[in-house]
Amino acid sequence: MDNIKKSLDAYLVRYNKYYGFLENPHKFSIDCNPQRLIIRNFALRHDRRDLYEEYIRSFYPEHAVKELGEFDSCLMYLKFFNKEEAKSWFISNDTKMVESDIRASESNAILRMLFVEDDIDCKELQIDDKSYVLNRVTPESILQTRDNFWVDTRIC
Repeated sequence: MDNIKKSLDAYLVRYNKYYGFLENPHKFSIDCNPQRLIIRNFALRHDRRDLYEEYIRSFYPEHAVKELGEFDSCLMYLKFFNKEEAKSWFISNDTKMVESDIRASESNAILRMLFVEDDIDCKELQIDDKSYVLNRVTPESILQTRDNFWVDTRIC
């Protein structure tokens, strides 16, 4: 467990260098707080609801019920795919755009499908890897970056 905790700490340090969320927590809403997204990502991938619950109750107690319900829902639908499985899932669900919780190029990023109307240009919605959180990329581009994927398979 120590190596896993070190991994989480390393993410927090690296992302804090970019965002400064530990020094300036008031600058971030719950939706785009990098610290929350990193802890949530880690807790989901390691089935550690307790870790996320502790964080949410400490920093966003007014959002705890909603956030923990969302966490539980995501956990039920979170799948780990190899490249071929991910490609097949994206195609079968006509996925035009995905959003990552942490940097899209990170192997631990959790992707979720975004609903995109047919007449919308995906390039307008794209938010590339210049930001560390909440990147929006096409399935084609993300499939070129790695061999395994965490995917929240809920269809919204």
